[in-house]
Amino acid sequence: MSGRPSTTRRRLLMGTGAVTAAGLTTAVTAPDADAAAYPNAGGPAGAWAVQVSIDHRPGETERAHFSFGADGQLVVQTINASHTGLGLWRRTSETRFVFVLRHLWTDGLGSFQYEVRIRHEGKLTSPTTFVSEGSGTAVDADGKVLLTVRATVKATRFGIDDL
Repeated sequence: MSGRPSTTRRRLLMGTGAVTAAGLTTAVTAPDADAAAYPNAGGPAGAWAVQVSIDHRPGETERAHFSFGADGQLVVQTINASHTGLGLWRRTSETRFVFVLRHLWTDGLGSFQYEVRIRHEGKLTSPTTFVSEGSGTAVDADGKVLLTVRATVKATRFGIDDL
């Protein structure tokens, strides 16, 4: 591998503002400009410790971390097999929001098994908690639905001072 980043990697980094002066300008703009650029600001934007209860596994909860970006991006990490998921979210009212995400499921050797596609409707129950309900569908490489389950999420926001 050469010392130069690939074109794809460079475009990705430039798109996030990680390697451009424009990224610095965006980070220090006035609050009004941020509000216009990020209509999802507030709501669940931030980092959350999550417990997921899946209907077909009564009594079990799965722990995860969700990071809702003010720009509508969502990143999820679960504890089981360290799956990372990517998704999107948007506010639907002052206290309600919807999110969708996908993550890949692999076997113990890292081979693809299926993709999990999740959609939830959430509600902020306080500035530091939310609950959501929705479904997850496992889809194989050919697009065949393997399983659909219902799940609930209980989440607690955490911040820099909570570590």
